[in-house]
Amino acid sequence: MDQLVLTRYLYPTIDVKQSLLIAMLEKQSKEALFWAYELYYSGDEDDTFEYLTKIYESYYKSENPEIETKLFSQTKTECLIGSIVLTLCARKYQICDFLKEYKAYDCKPMVHEPSKMKFIIQFKETDLVEYLTILPQKGRTRFYLNRVCKYSIRRQYNQLFETSCDDYQVPLWYHWIYYGCRSPYWLDHITVYDGEPNDEKQDIDFPNDDLLDAFYDHWGLEPDEQSKELHNKLIGNYPVEQLSIEDFCEKYGGILKPIIANTIMYITKAAPKLVIKQDNK
Repeated sequence: MDQLVLTRYLYPTIDVKQSLLIAMLEKQSKEALFWAYELYYSGDEDDTFEYLTKIYESYYKSENPEIETKLFSQTKTECLIGSIVLTLCARKYQICDFLKEYKAYDCKPMVHEPSKMKFIIQFKETDLVEYLTILPQKGRTRFYLNRVCKYSIRRQYNQLFETSCDDYQVPLWYHWIYYGCRSPYWLDHITVYDGEPNDEKQDIDFPNDDLLDAFYDHWGLEPDEQSKELHNKLIGNYPVEQLSIEDFCEKYGGILKPIIANTIMYITKAAPKLVIKQDNK
């Protein structure tokens, strides 16, 4: 579980990234916005922009080269996240660049008619309200996750993207505060109560019981007491059936053509892999 980091609403960060990509390819704009702001408001602002840039370069740039200067050169703001997601969700894409660069496969791309969609969709501050962080109500913290977790995580391509297929039930139920504190969002809240991570116990140590009680009075989310439906939203129904690269191509377009044997399949640290880059804060 060395790479596990939980977001503000206790989703695994790496799976949120994967879910964002899949939602965008499926043009599920509302869901994609939810995942994008789940990353952003968990404290990974720069990483969110970097990840969206990687998605653009790997899937959308060949069909939409003009977006690079029109959209990605703008000043980074909260609303720009939404503009990027909505604009890309409305555009055509190709999966072949991703398959060649990251998986050492060549493929025959889809043939699209020239797109008439050339404008940028502007995401406004009034649109942002729906995605701002909702705080728990005093005395109702155990109902909080059910209120804020709107979408189910997508883990069916973990093997393809080489992300963890581990069962996260125990970390979520009994060590959520430890894995949460790896994100800036939870670290900030824990620091208010002088909490410090204990790697041996996979827990947070507080200086005294008063501070511990004060933290849980405000943030006692009790993930172990939630419904199975909510657990499946957060971490999937383990073991999640994995789909293959052939399934990916069939669903999102492209005919596989294996290329040179012994090709180095993964890019170097200097150019991080698209879907598994993650910083432990």
